[in-house]
Amino acid sequence: MSFGENISPLLGRSLMALFFALVGLEQLRDWPGSRLTLLSHGLQPPDVILAIAVILEFGGAFALLLGFRTRLAALALFVLTVAASVTMNDFWKIGDAELAYSQMQLFLHNVAIAGGLLVIVGMGAGRWSYDTWRGD
Repeated sequence: MSFGENISPLLGRSLMALFFALVGLEQLRDWPGSRLTLLSHGLQPPDVILAIAVILEFGGAFALLLGFRTRLAALALFVLTVAASVTMNDFWKIGDAELAYSQMQLFLHNVAIAGGLLVIVGMGAGRWSYDTWRGD
């Protein structure tokens, strides 16, 4: 394999990990605001949902970064991303065209991230990962 074929999965996993770690960090930093956002979408109990999301985001980010149980981590983050997108970016329920458009853009952003996670589920961690070192 070429250098590019070896480094690309590592860089892709690292960027995906950075995204989820920063999202989790922001939710921790502004727990009350994140909680209110969940409540505004009718999600109960908000503290439990938020705790599960933050654990998945940090755990998944760490696993992606190391390439540890990468397919499982990517699948868990895929489910979280799709669930969050459908419940939090429900542009189809918004009457204001400008607000609906911005929510649709966020929804599509999350769909693209979910697609990248599915590529990781299908292709695995790549050569430079704990999974490869372990022989998975």
